Formats: sequence, structure tokens, C-alpha cells
Amino acid sequence: MSNNYIKYSISAGLATFALCLFILLAINSPFPYLGAIVVGFIIFEMSFYHLFGKEKEKQKLM
Repeated sequence: MSNNYIKYSISAGLATFALCLFILLAINSPFPYLGAIVVGFIIFEMSFYHLFGKEKEKQKLM
């Protein structure tokens, strides 16, 4: 798997974490860090799974 896919997944997760943390802090959530980590991790996993499937499909076509 290409390093670009991993970098993309990590950057998507970190950007989501930062955005969710800002939103959860703004609305005075009781656990903003935990919520932001959970959402960021879910987005990281979804993007990694999507890119992994795309790579698998690409190799299948070759």
C-alpha cells in the first residue's frame, strides 16, 4: 500500500479530530476530547478502509 494513502487517512482523521474538538468545546460538551477522539478515529478507519478497497480493486484489474 502506498504511503500517500496512509498520509491521507491520518490527515483526514486529524482534521476531523480538530474540527470536532472545536465544535464540542464550543457547545460545552462534558467530554469533548473523548468525543473528538472517537469521531476522528472513525473517520480515519473509514478513509483507510475506502483507500484499501480502492487499492485492492486496482490490483484486481491488473
